[in-house]
Amino acid sequence: MSMDYISLCRWLCIIGPLCFFFALPRAYSRSITLEESLQHALSHNEDLLIAREDLEKSRQRVRHAVADILPQLDITMQYTRNWLLPTFFFDTPAGQQQFTVGAHNNLIGTVGIRQSVWGGGKSFSAMRATRLFRQFSMEKMRAAKQQLHTRVETAFYDLLLAGELARVSKSSVARARANFKRVEKLREAGRVSDYDLLRAQVQVAELLTDSIRTENARVLADLAFKNQIGIAPNEPIIPRGTFREKSHLLSTITETDLIDLSMQMHPIVRQYSLEVGMLQHAETIAQSESRPTIDLIVNGQWQAQKNEFDFVKDDFHQSWFSGIAINIPIFDGFRTNAQVAQARSDTRQAELVQKQTKRDVRFNILQAWRTFLEIRARKSAQIQAADLARRGLEIAESRYENGVGTQIEVIDGQLTLQRAEAELARAKRDLAVALVHLELSAGILGEENKP
Repeated sequence: MSMDYISLCRWLCIIGPLCFFFALPRAYSRSITLEESLQHALSHNEDLLIAREDLEKSRQRVRHAVADILPQLDITMQYTRNWLLPTFFFDTPAGQQQFTVGAHNNLIGTVGIRQSVWGGGKSFSAMRATRLFRQFSMEKMRAAKQQLHTRVETAFYDLLLAGELARVSKSSVARARANFKRVEKLREAGRVSDYDLLRAQVQVAELLTDSIRTENARVLADLAFKNQIGIAPNEPIIPRGTFREKSHLLSTITETDLIDLSMQMHPIVRQYSLEVGMLQHAETIAQSESRPTIDLIVNGQWQAQKNEFDFVKDDFHQSWFSGIAINIPIFDGFRTNAQVAQARSDTRQAELVQKQTKRDVRFNILQAWRTFLEIRARKSAQIQAADLARRGLEIAESRYENGVGTQIEVIDGQLTLQRAEAELARAKRDLAVALVHLELSAGILGEENKP
């Protein structure tokens, strides 16, 4: 066996494991889709978890409000040990008499039931307000979900764009290197000057610099995407998907339809509508402070007294009574009037904010719609521009090889094609993001049951 063959085997034994080792990170990279990214973000995002806690808090507030209209039952037990019983003295014709009152051991048990019959409308208004607050919390969570959906989907498209720009840059470098080799051969044949060769070499160096920049931008986009969905920065991932191009909103819909849809579905509009309702009930609650209240009361008592602690059933005596308690406020120093005035002012302020919010939402949906139309037209034009740039480069290269063109034409064609491909990638990303913002402005982003 020759020494060259043995040396070759040794090198293969060394290089083989190294190649496998360096291939491991990519082989075990996690492939992730947009849907998987959204699910992961929904499970790990702190803002959404906080909104869920607010929703749970609203459920408990409803229970708290319902408790005010239910009967209140109290049971108390009391034991008293009289170490020294009180003694009373009386003067009588037979002389001074004394007697002791009570016993050394005293047991008292009471049961009290109180049912509100009329609370001036306070209890029912509070219950309605808390139910509106629960709906308010649900809309708040919807808004948090949609904002998170927007950030995640935008970051996903940014990552796709960064990868596409890196690919365009690498393709440009490959074309520049191929052009450099072609010019080098022509220089050896004496058909071009040293300046052409130097110019082609400079073009390769410049595009390599751009390739480094785009690769770093891809790494930063990867880190930003992982931060949005809650994945560790050092976990390798590969995005799997394409730029979004469709939305159900595009099916025979007009600007008027978009405005009506946003007024019905946008979570912010719904929140302010619910807030106005809650403040109106708060005004009723404030007014109830000046109204009479009626409560039904039932009370029972068991009592036993004995000097020795050996109570039996017959030692206890019962007493029961029931009644109606009526409380009529007469004068509270104008406190209630001030509270009602404050509640009315809060309601009017909320109505003004609601009006302003509707105007802002109307503007946002129209702006998102016009932006979408612009980007869609720009993408169509950019597709045509990329095709023309590709054909122009082919013509420039053919002319240069046949000696009728210049190196400047080839370099200009390469730069034009690179710019056209990069702008096309950006147009695809911008169109996808425009669709996201269009659905966000309509208030239906990420909704399963879209109208």
